[in-house]
Parts: sequence; structure tokens; C-alpha cells
Amino acid sequence: MAAHSRTRLRIFRVFAALCTGCLLALAGGLYFGYHKANDPDIVHALIIGGAIAGFAIFGLTAWAWLVIDEHIARPVQRLAGNLRTLTHGKATAIPAHERTTYLSDLVPAAREMAQQLLDTRVALDQAVARETETLALEKDRLERLLSDVPVGLMLCSAEHQLVFYNGQVVSLLGGVNADVAPGLNRRVFDYLHPAPIEHAYARLLEADDPDAASDILCSTQSEGRVLAARMRLLGNHPGANNDNPADIGYVLTLRDITGDLATHSIRPDIDRPGDWPLAMIRASDLASTLQATLRSKGVTLTTETTDLILRCDGFQLVALITALINRLPLPHGALHLKIRSDGAGAMAELSWEGLSLSDDALAQLLSAPLDVGLTDMTVQGVLSIHGATLVTDNSSRLHPKLCLHIREARLAQRRPPAIPRAVVYDFKLLSKAGNAEVSCTPLDELTYVVFDTETTGLYPDQGDEIVQIAAVRIINGKRVKTEVFDTLVNPGRSIPAASTQVHGITNDMVADAPDTATAVQRFHKFAEGAVLVAHNAPFDMAFIRRHENAAGCRFDHPILDTVLLSAVVYGEAESHSLDALAHRLGITIPEEARHTAIGDAIATADALLKVIPALKARGLETFGAVLSEVRQHRRLLKDLNG
Repeated sequence: MAAHSRTRLRIFRVFAALCTGCLLALAGGLYFGYHKANDPDIVHALIIGGAIAGFAIFGLTAWAWLVIDEHIARPVQRLAGNLRTLTHGKATAIPAHERTTYLSDLVPAAREMAQQLLDTRVALDQAVARETETLALEKDRLERLLSDVPVGLMLCSAEHQLVFYNGQVVSLLGGVNADVAPGLNRRVFDYLHPAPIEHAYARLLEADDPDAASDILCSTQSEGRVLAARMRLLGNHPGANNDNPADIGYVLTLRDITGDLATHSIRPDIDRPGDWPLAMIRASDLASTLQATLRSKGVTLTTETTDLILRCDGFQLVALITALINRLPLPHGALHLKIRSDGAGAMAELSWEGLSLSDDALAQLLSAPLDVGLTDMTVQGVLSIHGATLVTDNSSRLHPKLCLHIREARLAQRRPPAIPRAVVYDFKLLSKAGNAEVSCTPLDELTYVVFDTETTGLYPDQGDEIVQIAAVRIINGKRVKTEVFDTLVNPGRSIPAASTQVHGITNDMVADAPDTATAVQRFHKFAEGAVLVAHNAPFDMAFIRRHENAAGCRFDHPILDTVLLSAVVYGEAESHSLDALAHRLGITIPEEARHTAIGDAIATADALLKVIPALKARGLETFGAVLSEVRQHRRLLKDLNG
């Protein structure tokens, strides 16, 4: 039975009980009066009177029930039905002819509520329609935008299945006429060589850092085309179990750097190789990409690599080694590439079975052209960019070698958690004499040198020393990518294994590096006339200033500290580590570059460029204004050092 029917039945039962009670009360009263009267002749009068009164009670009760049922119960039933229909069905209003005599204001109030509901529903439907139309338009625009962005964009599941790709991916992977055109729910390894992708994915899972990214070198399966890629884990997404690493997908961006260079006609100054920006590439990725490239040309190459990260242009090295292999004396026989550590750099040894390479042939190789997207580029040009050398090793007549020495490399280490450095602030660093003119200069017009150091430990007063200095320049609000200072430093003492685990620099790597005084002197020359910027500047300056006398220079530069700038912008209560600041500002520090001097210097420079607009928005437009604001945060020192 429906709820409204039960309500009417309950009302009927109330009146039936009331009628029955009245009749029983009447019968009881008559019975009591009869006994009190003690007159037998009165019984007929009592029966007649009682019957008349009983019928009157019954009639009045029935009438009252009918009135209540007709004018209250049934209207309430109809009102409830109309409200339910209005709420859950297609009705658009409560009937206006509904009688309201006994319901007083209930029906008008319900009608007003219903009208408000209808108005809200109409407004909501209109808003949903507008938003749906807007979202459809934005979706269309987004799809058009993503299809035309200059990089390939792929989203992959934890099983390396494609769940999204844009138009550039199709172009980079060989076009629609490729042997296997890109398709949803297909494995990314149908198109790209798996080794670099699998290794990068495993490294990011192991890093357990949601902000980590990995720059890799990969190649296509069909043509052996070399591509630059960056991988980042997706993290939270609907349906993913983020506590289970096996359920975390990733986004992969692909770029054809060779094509970019050709488009922009960029050519480095090969006479100044240190000024040409080189990436951090894993030796295993370089070897895997070279294998895939040669396999597409019908050449088999076996590889053996130490776990190193090379500072190089991977595309140029792949093109160089491929050109070398193409010019080796025939028959090639078995080809083998070994990449190992060699002092501060790495040695790539290419050996084969066959005739050795003469010095004349090597000289001809050096002048051979290379197609790396740069005009008139030769093997010697690529070697000059890398500060590399190429020599023959014919000591074994059965297995001659070409030995390529790469100037800079470091051990690949697992990205460690952030290590808190000892923080000792000295505000005098921010108010050196002679900075009056700088204090009036707008922030955008200053020249900055943003630097970082890697050291043997955290305590300069206990004998720890610098093992690497790196810096970049910012001029007129832009980082000049070709103006880079980056050098290893011989600390004159052994590097503890715990420190090597952080920055990957070994004793062998710094054996032939300049001593600290020489490196500090060169850095001083690079930073001449600029404002020095560092993240926790007192830490780095404590190491550098210990060698001012030996280097014959004084670091009296104005200094900014991005730790303090972060405190000015975000407040003292926030975390001000470099990772935390980079996360707030949307800056990605690739795992290969974290805890390297050049990687942290670039991240700090990018952070400075994003913090400056926030400072200006607060009215802090000059160096002096920033200096005054920083001095208001003296209590921050105790909080950070507590």
C-alpha cells in the first residue's frame, strides 16, 4: 500500500477509534445512570435516548472524517503527488485549481517552493547547456592545440599502452604510412625502442618523487630515427592505485632536435665548446639508441656500458659514431661498443673484426660532413663542441679500435632524498659597501650570475672542499643559455663515498681537474660585474671565500638568496628547499640533473626569473627594496636552524 493510502487509513482509524470511544462512553454513562435511578420504567427512555445519541455521535464523527479526508487528506495526497512529479518527473507546475481552504498557506507555500525549484532547474539546465557548449568548444580547441604543438605528446599506462597521442607523434613515428601507425591501446614499444623507456620508468618509480622527470634519448623502431624524450609519472588519475607503483602511468614528450636545429639554423661556436649547452645523457640510453639506429640499417652492434651520465649532445654522438661505422674498412665483422669511465670523462671504444683504420683514413674521417641539423658540420666540429678526441688503437690486429674520449661524465646515482644543508645566514652578504648604485637598479635591469657548488661534505670549517662549480648568466630578464660556467674541481682530498652517492662525482673524475684556487679565480672572472644568486648562498659562499686569498680575488658582489626571496613571497612557514620552490613555480628538475651543480644552478635561475614578477607585484621593484624586505625576516633564521 502506498504511503499516502496508509496516511488516509490512519486518519480513518483515528476517527473510528474516536467514534467507538464516544459510543462506549455513552453506553457506560447510561448504564451507570440506570443503576443510580433504580427505576425499571426508565430503561426504555434510556435505550431510545442512547440510540439517538449514538447515531448522532456516529454521524458527526463520520461527517468530520469525510471533511478531513476530502479537504485535508486527499489534497495533501494530491499535493505530495504533484511535488514528487515536479521533483522527479516532467511536471512544470502545481495545478492552480487546487483547493486551499483547509490547508491555509500550505499549498501557496508549496507552489512557491515548486516555482523556485522550477526556476532553479531551468537556470541550471541553461547553465549546464552553456557550460557543455563551452566545454565542447574548449575540447575542440584543446584537441586542435594538442594536435599542433611542436612536440609529440603521448600518455601511456603502466603496461606501456597508449591512451593518448597527438598529431606530432604520428609525424615523428613515421606518419600514417608507417609499418605500424600509432593506435590507442597499442604498446609504445611497437614504435619506440624499449630499453631507454623501461630504464627511465624504473628510475622514476625508484626515485619516489612526484616532481621528478627523466630526459632520455630514444629511437623509432621503423626508421631508427633519434628523438629526445622527457618522461614524467602521471601520479594521481581516476582509477589508479597510487600506492601501487605498478598502476602508475606516465607522459612522454618527444622532440626531433635535429629538425629543430635545422629549422632555426643554429650553429655553435666550435672554438668555444664550453659555451655550447650540452644535455645529461645516460650511457645506456646512448648505446641503446645507437643499437636501434644501426639495426634499422641492417648493422648489428653489441654494447657494454658503465652506469654513467655523459654531458653531451646525444644526437650528434649517434650521428658521429654511425658515420664512423659506415666508413670502417670492410668487412666489418662483429661490432662492439664499450663505454667506460675515464678520469673526469668517459671513453667510448668502438672495436670490430677486420682491417685497422690508417691515420690518413682517420684524417679524412675528421673532415667528413655530418647531418645533425647544423650547417657545414663535420666530425671534427662535433668533437670540438664536446671537447672530445678521437684516436685509433691498433694494438690488437684482430680487433682494432676507435677510441672517443668524452670530456665530462659522472656516475649515475639513485636520486637521494633532499639533504638538509647546514644553514648559517650572514645578512652582511646583502649589504656590502659599494652597492648603493645597485640598490636603485630595477630588478629586470640587473645582470645576475646564478651559481651552485657540489662539495665533499657540509662543513667547510672542518676541511670539506668544493668538487664542482657551475653558473649561468641572466641578462635583461632572460637566461642566456650559451653563457655557462661549469667545471669540476680537484679538492685536494678524497671524496667520501656518501658524498659521491649524492652528486655522482668520484676521485678519478676530479684527478685532472683544476685546483680550488684556479677554479674560484675563473668563476670570479665569469661573475664579474654581476649580482650573485644562489639557493642558500651562505653555504656556497663559505666554501668559495676560504680561497679568496689563494685565488687573488674578492667576492664583493651584491648577493641574492632564493631561500630568502621564497620567504618574502610565500611566508616563513612554508618549506623553502629548492625542490619545494621548484614545485610551487612549476619548474622541473630532471633526475639526471638534480644534485649536479649545473642542474641546480639552472633550476635556481629559472626560479629567480619566476619570483621577480611576484616581488614586483608587491611593490619591490629594485634591489634595495628587496634588500629592505628581506631584513624584515630575521626571525626566519631561528626557525630554519632550529
